[in-house]
Order: sequence, then C-alpha cells, then structure tokens
Amino acid sequence: MVNSRQALSIGAVTLMGVALAGCGTSSAQGTGAATHSGSAVTAAPVRGGTLNVGIDSDFVTLDPAMSSALIDRQAFINIFDPLLKLSPTMQVEPNLVTHWTVANGGTTYTLFLRHGVKFQDGTPFNAQAVIYNWQWEMNPANASPRLSDLSLVTHLAAPNPYEVVITLKAPYSALLSVLTGRTGMISSPAAMKKWGSAYGLHPVGTGPFKFVQWIKNDHMILERNPLYWKKGQPYLNKIVYTPITNPVQEYNALVTGQVNVIDSVPYQDVNSLSSNSSLRYAHNAGLGYADMELNTQAAPLNNVHNREAIDYAINRQALNQLLYFGHAIPAYTQFSPATWAYDPHITVPFSDALAKAQLVKAGNPHGFSFTLLGENDPATVQEMEAIQSELAKVGINMKVEPVDFTTLLTDAINGNYQSDLLGWSGRPDPDQNSYAFDTTGGSFNDPRYSNSQVDSLLLKARETVSQAVRKQYYDEAATIVLHQAPYIFLEYTPVIQAWSPTVQGFQVYPDGLMRFSKTWIK
Repeated sequence: MVNSRQALSIGAVTLMGVALAGCGTSSAQGTGAATHSGSAVTAAPVRGGTLNVGIDSDFVTLDPAMSSALIDRQAFINIFDPLLKLSPTMQVEPNLVTHWTVANGGTTYTLFLRHGVKFQDGTPFNAQAVIYNWQWEMNPANASPRLSDLSLVTHLAAPNPYEVVITLKAPYSALLSVLTGRTGMISSPAAMKKWGSAYGLHPVGTGPFKFVQWIKNDHMILERNPLYWKKGQPYLNKIVYTPITNPVQEYNALVTGQVNVIDSVPYQDVNSLSSNSSLRYAHNAGLGYADMELNTQAAPLNNVHNREAIDYAINRQALNQLLYFGHAIPAYTQFSPATWAYDPHITVPFSDALAKAQLVKAGNPHGFSFTLLGENDPATVQEMEAIQSELAKVGINMKVEPVDFTTLLTDAINGNYQSDLLGWSGRPDPDQNSYAFDTTGGSFNDPRYSNSQVDSLLLKARETVSQAVRKQYYDEAATIVLHQAPYIFLEYTPVIQAWSPTVQGFQVYPDGLMRFSKTWIK
C-alpha cells in the first residue's frame, strides 16, 4: 500500500487489562490546536553542530520512487526538496516550483521551476530531471508506488529547461498536494542511472542535507549540503538518526541526553512534559487516524446492520482515555481536524440501545461472531481486547487474532479477513484520504465497499476547483460512509514530538515530518 497504511500504533501504554466501562466517557483532551512548552526563540541562529534524532523504526529505502513506509519520509524531507511544500497549517506553497498555471478545465498544469538549483552531486535540477523521474515512476515495469499518483497523466513536456507541462485525462484537484510529497521529490537522474536498483542506498536530491552513511538498525548520517539553493541554510553540520523501536526507551534517550529530539512521545508521558523544564514539546492534531476495516463481502459483515451495530457499540471517548490518555480525538470520518474537510458534526452516538436495534434489523438480535486481525504488539492487543469487551455487552462475540504486520497487510489487501485494525498516516488533501479508500475498486479499498453515490461525490470533489464546493461533496460522502460503516473510525492520532532546550528553530507539523533546514543548536 502506498505510504502508509500502517499498523495501529498507540505508543507504549501500560497494560491495564480493564474494560472500557471503567474509563468513563469524558471528552477528549485534544482540540486540534498546537500546545507548546518553552519560550520563543529570540537569539540569532548558530551554524555548526550535530543533531541526534531518535526515530521509532529504521528506514526501509531512501528512494522516494520506491518507498511505501511512513518512516522513510523523515529522511526524505531533509534529503529532497519537494516541488511544492506544505506550510505548518498544511497549505500548499511554492518551493522548487515557484508558480504554476491551470488551464483547459483543470487538465493542463504548467509548473515553472526555480532557476539555479543543483542536485547534491552537482548536476542541474531542471524540467528534464522532473520528467525523467516521472516517466520512470509511470513505467509499470518499475512497480513504483508513485504510479497511482500519476495515473491521470497522459503527456509530459518541457518547452524549456524550467517549465514542465502536465496534461491529464481528467481534472485532479489534489495534484498540487501530491507534489508536496514523494511524487514531488526529484532524484538526480545521473545518480539513478549510476546506482540502478541500489539507488535506495545512495540517494541524491536537492535538499538541505546530503546522504553520507546508513548502517541498518544502527544509525544514518546526513551532512549539510554545500550546494543548497537557500543561502545560509541549513545551520547544522550533521544529522544522526538512531532507530529506537521501544517508545519508552526512545523517550528515555531524550531525557538522558542520548538524542536531542524524538519523533513521538508515549502518551502516558505527555502530561509530565508540561512540568519538565528540561524538555520542550509540541502537541498538534495530526492528519492520520486509527480504524477498523470491515470486509463488506464476507459474512457476517456483509450485512450493513451488523456493521452499524459495531459502530454504535464502541465507546470512542473511553478508548481515548484508556489508550491515548486523553490526547487523541474520537474519529468518525477520514478527514482529521488538521484538514479543511473536517466536520465535527458528522458523528454517531455511543449507544448500546442503538447497537441492539441494528442487530434486530440484521436478523440476529442475540448478536453474531467475527474475527479481528491486528498487529501482535502489546498496545494493539490491548486496544483489540478493549473493543472486544465493549462489543460483548451487546452480544457481539469478537475473536482477537494478533498477527505479524506483513500478514496483516497482505490479508487486508487480498480480502482474506473479516475485520482488521489498521491506520492511515494521512495526507493534506482530502482526496488523498478518501478516493482510493471509498470508491468502487479503489486501490486502498480493503473492505471491498461499493456505493455509486459515494463514487459520484468523490469524483466530483476531485474534479472541482472550489474548496467550498469540494467540502460539500466530502461532507455528503463522509456521512454515507459513516452510516454504511465499511470502516469503524476510532481516533484521530495526534503528533507529539519533544526535544532538548538546546535545539532551536524546530517546528512540529501536522504531518509529523521533522524538517531541520532551519534548526540549530544553542
């Protein structure tokens, strides 16, 4: 799956072994606003130094064209400049593309490239490089996960070295947002040709830091790119990433000074951060969510009333308290509070009575049985058991089956499951969080869900320029999907990162990617 279908990750939580009923139903603490600890930076940046970064897993590949893992993006955002960038509020802004035009009813995009940019190997960044990358990704023989992002492209042209003309077979309103991600991260064609299939071990971009060394499961080193087009940046000499897969150990590495910044904080430790003057942190609404997928083609979940019964029977507020210590936000759609498509009014109530009424409509008033697959880590198993306890109260017998992540994802893709517990890291444009998931035959549509009205609404939304009109389409589609329940959305997962006070100029983004071009060490 492309970037980031991920196993549900809720950090390290204490295994309490209690039912959700004991947790109450108080409101979630999250509001979508950023929470910061520490004072504003007023000193001038200082050049030099090494930043030690703790990450929750090792990288998979350093080739943006072949990556499908969320963690890879932490490296990409510093090695590669995307053609367009995201602001801290997830707005698309110029970057390597300085400006653009849209013509012919939204089917022709012309990108005007920044002059004078070089790849880290000294070769020129230009329109030919962009087209070379995209033609490689569009070649089915290369099996690039980026192929789906470019599936509407019918023609690419370079009228001059700093202009790329994209012709689409249909309007695609999310295209500019797509170019802020891996599809917009352009590799040096010279390096791609030199290294071939090994390019993922030798990445060359135009970003603020260049690749130096990667010792798998130990560390990766980046150094300042002396050719960087933003004069004076970056300030750091070096970044060293260290994978620390145990969340508690990652947090302790920050506390003890082994690392300067970490990509996530265990939820049970967030409250203590606010009183810890030796650390700084930020808590933002994220783009991602956790959810259950229900196979609409497999009994008994092919019955919409059975699916709706599950939706009503899950106490999302209590899940938030038990597993996220109140730091998540209950979820009901694929659009998080960090995106403009979010609508807080699209919800379903937690109600055992409504759940039992749906079971009556389904023809099994005494309930039914099914199996939930989830990753075999303690935190995920705890969430599965908490859901199991809730459903049992209305007569639904859910068997918990922990499996390894590869099996989980493979079974989901192949439809070899009744239900599973997964997550999505999220994207800034709502099309990227819905179209492939909800439309008939969509590439991420593991539940095999099909609704012609939803298909029509999401197609209209991606072919419409007006954000206000798109919002109406997404609201309508999200309401239908919620009540037909091919997915049981659970929580919008926050982005919580922490760092040492010596780290200056670091800002946390809703996408969770740690950008270090403006970071310096005091």
